[in-house]
Amino acid sequence: MFLRVSRPYVIAAFILISLFCQAAQSTAAKLPRGPIPSWVVPLPVNLTTKVKAKDVSGGYHVLLKDSQSDLPSQTQFYHNGYLVFTDEGLQSVSEIQVTYDPKYEQIVFHAIRIWRNGKPIDKLATVKFKQSQVEKELDKHIYNEQLSAIALLDDVRINDIVEFAYSIKGWNPVFENKFFNNFNLRYSDPVDEIYVRVNTTPNRKINYKLFNTKEQPAQSITSNQQSYTWHLKNVPGFPVDSDIPSWYDPYPWVSLSEFTNWQEFGQWAAALYEVKGLSKELQQEIDSIKNISGDAGERISATVRFVQDKIRYLGLENGISGYKPHAPAQTFKQRFGDCKDKSFLLSQMLQAMNINAYPALVNTYYQHQIPKWLPSAYAFNHCIVVVELPGKKIWIDPTISLQRGRYDSLATPSYKTAMVLKNGGGAFVRMETPQASKMKVAENFIFNDIGGAVTLEVKTYYYGAEADGMRQRLATSNLKETEKSYLNFYASTYPNISVARDLDFIDDPEKNIITTLEEYTIQDLWSPAQKNKDSVLTAYFYPQVLRDRLGKPSTVIRKMPISLSYPSEFEETITLLLPESWPIDEDTKVIQDKSFRFKSDVSYQQASNSIILKYTYKNLRDYVPGTEASTYLKKQKEVLDQLGFEIYNPLNTTKTTPERPVDILMIVLAIIFLSAWAYGTWRAYHYDPIIPETFSYKQDIGGWLVLVLLGLYLTPLSIVIRLITNNFFEASIWQLLTNKSYEGFNPVQALLILFEFAGNIGFLVFAVLLIILFHERRTSVPRLLIAFYGCNFLFIFFDNALAVMLKVGESDFKLIFRTLIAAAIWIPYFIKSKRVKRTFTTTLYQPEEVNLFEKEGQEAFKTLVNV
Repeated sequence: MFLRVSRPYVIAAFILISLFCQAAQSTAAKLPRGPIPSWVVPLPVNLTTKVKAKDVSGGYHVLLKDSQSDLPSQTQFYHNGYLVFTDEGLQSVSEIQVTYDPKYEQIVFHAIRIWRNGKPIDKLATVKFKQSQVEKELDKHIYNEQLSAIALLDDVRINDIVEFAYSIKGWNPVFENKFFNNFNLRYSDPVDEIYVRVNTTPNRKINYKLFNTKEQPAQSITSNQQSYTWHLKNVPGFPVDSDIPSWYDPYPWVSLSEFTNWQEFGQWAAALYEVKGLSKELQQEIDSIKNISGDAGERISATVRFVQDKIRYLGLENGISGYKPHAPAQTFKQRFGDCKDKSFLLSQMLQAMNINAYPALVNTYYQHQIPKWLPSAYAFNHCIVVVELPGKKIWIDPTISLQRGRYDSLATPSYKTAMVLKNGGGAFVRMETPQASKMKVAENFIFNDIGGAVTLEVKTYYYGAEADGMRQRLATSNLKETEKSYLNFYASTYPNISVARDLDFIDDPEKNIITTLEEYTIQDLWSPAQKNKDSVLTAYFYPQVLRDRLGKPSTVIRKMPISLSYPSEFEETITLLLPESWPIDEDTKVIQDKSFRFKSDVSYQQASNSIILKYTYKNLRDYVPGTEASTYLKKQKEVLDQLGFEIYNPLNTTKTTPERPVDILMIVLAIIFLSAWAYGTWRAYHYDPIIPETFSYKQDIGGWLVLVLLGLYLTPLSIVIRLITNNFFEASIWQLLTNKSYEGFNPVQALLILFEFAGNIGFLVFAVLLIILFHERRTSVPRLLIAFYGCNFLFIFFDNALAVMLKVGESDFKLIFRTLIAAAIWIPYFIKSKRVKRTFTTTLYQPEEVNLFEKEGQEAFKTLVNV
């Protein structure tokens, strides 16, 4: 690949100041000292600043960041000044570390001095240098072959200013004297002065492009020189929100390049992948794969498996090897290579089988942003392969070992954009890869009794990229250590847990599915709900795996996008296998926005006495735009609030068949409410309005009135079922809500339940009255039905509104909408319908008696509405 870093925020070989030295070995070195080159524009360090220690991170402040490039001499000049604020900054600034490649670069130090109380202390002549091999990514099998020149300064104190300047001469010969680079014009911390200058000759055209800034360069042209200069002073810090996508770069920066366009760059890059022939041994390997099958798909699978698993990954990241791959024959012979080598080998092996396959350059961080940049070898940090088949493209990463599944469903990460190198050139192509990344967790809690030990069985299914990652972890880690890690994961929720069966796994390479099997014993899952007694036991269940995947960004108040894992689909099912019948209120909840979809299902299976909690979560895209971040975070909080489920046993733990004691107070209240509503109903029964119109004929109950009557018949039945199933009369529920010694104590919710209880009894009695009056075809039916539908809507609306305002429940918008629609349909119908007027014509009394009772009937109607 081209560079390990996706786009340097500073120019190549920039000064690296760190808290430690990553070195394989360190030796004393005598590095050259010399004067500043004549082409450099000298710039003094300003010794005064308005920046305070609280304004910066790391304990030091950057006074000067000076970067100058001279193309004719292929020299980079760096000049930096740092003000030390704290001991932490002292540790960082007193160690100067410069990285370079000795194969084609030469380093010269021009100045190292300490400014104390406005006076310089020269350290260049006395400082001792050490050189060490820089191998920071050995654990990833990456070797960059660079050296670090390290200067350890003595006698550096707080409030000192450390200034140093050096040059690096020489460019990578693979660049063929082409210049390209990127420079930041702002950083996360404030910088007093930023100076960027590129010096060249008039006959060399340098293209530049600005990103997130309008700072145009000062240009100077003479007969033998032209330069581009950006000079910024008192540059404020630019803090960046956490968890932003890797491709999102909000910093102001400038890109420069001598390449005319990406087409020219593609020709240069494609020339690095020229084939000089295959060795006899490599051709024999190709022939052996061809002999396996004549099917192109099987040949692709076998070749991919060979390069991924038999050619080990070893990266050489600098020098010519950092950009030009080794010949396929050499990579095959030595049995190792980096991403370029393995991709070149794979593409050539497939081409030898008449399968169109080509290397493709990508950037794993900046992805689809790369075409917006100016052409640069620094634009790419990885190389993969594209296989072009009729009607489709298949993207393969040969550096992923132990990847399984069909060749056309391999879970290659989507980098969105790739430069495909073929036919002597390169062109950007949009990447579309299979969305195969899913994880399913099934947790079964098996209860033998109430209050005793519980068995927890866990099966976790990994699909696609999840399976590839899990397969690598299992191959490189100790299974016992993995088992210990899994045990401690559940121990955070259930401290008294132990392994009942060794961790095991099943690998299905054809389908690319890995299943892990766990089994535990939990001794103290149950806990007393009451603080002083143990008559009520509770058990709480939480989808911890899902919760851990719902990472919350540390920057909540933000304007920048939030990065999301995509594709990502997750499912966690918790099954409670109970020893007895345990009916619950089933519930389904869906929460979603443009970025994700969450669903929770709570269900009960009577046949197996099982409560099933199923949670599904899927990201719908790879980032949340900054303008939608606030809404997204609110929705995420809703998801977190929805997680978890609690069951309780209201009896002594020694009993396994719970009885359901009835609350006597609720029986008394039911009688009181029923009596009050019955009295109001009796008064309403005598409500006998006079019909102002007379009709030549009367009609029986028919038409739409049949639907109304059917609804009235169903209303008492549904209310009775609701009163029974909602446990209004269960003593344990009222104990939990009204007894302060219980953790579930909530008197506000108890009052709301009483309101619902009284309302349901009222509508039960009201519905029975309407059925009687309906069959008698009484003149009061239309007005009473209008009151019934109107009161029903108002009752439902205020019940839900109170639940939300008092924070004891959530609004049921579907129920509110249904009652509103019913009222909107039937109230106008009973006002306007002529059939209604012709049907309900009967009065309780003879016409001459009506006036005597009309006033009493009106009062009864008011009483019914007010009760």
